[in-house]
Amino acid sequence: MTRKAGVSARGLGMELRRHREKAGLNLDRAGAVLGWSSNTMSRMERGLRPDTTPDEVSALLAIMGVVGPDRDRTMQMAFGFGDQGWWESHDANLSDQARTYLGFEKRASRIVDLEPLLVPGLLQTPEYMFALFMAFGVDTSQITGRIARRLHRQELLDRWEPPELVCVLCELSLRQPIGGPGVMSRQLRHIAAKAEKDHISVRIIPAGIVAHPALRGAFVWLEFDSEPSVVFIESRGSAMFPDDPMEVEEHRLAVERSIDVALAGQESQELLLTIAEDLERAR
Repeated sequence: MTRKAGVSARGLGMELRRHREKAGLNLDRAGAVLGWSSNTMSRMERGLRPDTTPDEVSALLAIMGVVGPDRDRTMQMAFGFGDQGWWESHDANLSDQARTYLGFEKRASRIVDLEPLLVPGLLQTPEYMFALFMAFGVDTSQITGRIARRLHRQELLDRWEPPELVCVLCELSLRQPIGGPGVMSRQLRHIAAKAEKDHISVRIIPAGIVAHPALRGAFVWLEFDSEPSVVFIESRGSAMFPDDPMEVEEHRLAVERSIDVALAGQESQELLLTIAEDLERAR
């Protein structure tokens, strides 16, 4: 069985690279078991070898010492989840699918987060995160660790060469006092401060625009310098990386149209601060 080149092959390659580096193996040693050169191994890890078979993946996992749930999950990726997209189920305690997404996020040159209901994770404050996790029913023993991981994720915005981040939000969602008016007003001021950086743009769709593409739900659009773009859609218990060209194009158009109807950067900044002041008066 051969694999179709695309998001699934790239995700599998990143996962195998993670296992290889954890095992302390270089490309030559890892590829030797299959008679591969380091170049072939490198191409596979970058998702450029779509004919990698499950048997080859199994052999690589064996020399890397990968067993148990990690092996099972990687082998699921090796068999693929169909031509229309790549699905992963995930256990909230393990953050398995998050690891795949973060691999793409760290390498992206531009990230567009279309979020009609919540503040995107890259811009959340710890107290806002806490309020969300409590609302989602997350076990309190896990919340501290989850907040720490999300804060660590935000560090990519402070890299020497950070990605461009564009967040498209909806005014109505920003007026919902998640965690209370104080928590939400501080969250909005945090967003406004972050948006002053050259590589971060926040665009708000005003409440007066009642019909727009963001109504169909949240997703993240990731662009890369020399790779195809990736769409990431997360639901309550699974995540999807659509791989069908027409579906990917639909999401690209949704990004463009949402940005077109949103307020400009300065207007969005002013609205953020106005909402924050409204919340502070409501305390």
